[in-house]
Amino acid sequence: MKILKILFLSILTLVGVSLIWRWTSRKRSLPCPTWLANLLDSSWSDWLLGTQTTLDRIGLKPDQKVLEVGPGPGRLLIPAAKRVQPGGEVFGLDIQPGMLNRLNARAARAGVSNLIALLGDASQPQFPPESFDVVYLCTVLGEIPDREATIQQCYAALKPEGILSITEIFPDPHYQFRTKVQRLAEAAGFHLKEMHGPWYFFTANFAKA
Repeated sequence: MKILKILFLSILTLVGVSLIWRWTSRKRSLPCPTWLANLLDSSWSDWLLGTQTTLDRIGLKPDQKVLEVGPGPGRLLIPAAKRVQPGGEVFGLDIQPGMLNRLNARAARAGVSNLIALLGDASQPQFPPESFDVVYLCTVLGEIPDREATIQQCYAALKPEGILSITEIFPDPHYQFRTKVQRLAEAAGFHLKEMHGPWYFFTANFAKA
């Protein structure tokens, strides 16, 4: 009985923290803390968070120029850099210098040379128009207070018929429902091209009109 009580209180605490984090992120930027990078930078997190499945759904190809918004320590961006070889290039845009330091260190260890890490706010212009073939976000959209502006900047940064790919995984504290993701993308001028996976782990690919 005591164990059940402790378990119940632990779950209740996690739910409470998640709700507070989710509400606060609507008012100000509240990204995944840098100290959690070690949890993201591991083989078990690749399996648990479906790294290869996500990349398969995005559909990266050689010779593409790709941007990840909020790459963190590079769980997706490092293998993405390998997928766009030969001839391709990947960029990671993050607001946390600590995450970018970890990303650069991990890229160096992996021998990846076609990756550029940049510090910046995705809701503000950061790149010349029509720079990328693909822009993707994975469990990041909900961390950004001005999501509408961010999606608009993604639209501007993509080449004609370029792809915006958004992946959401429940129970991430910032999880965004499919209907909301689609509404935001379509409001910026995108149209839905593909929807992969169930509600708790989905990837939505949108094409620039």
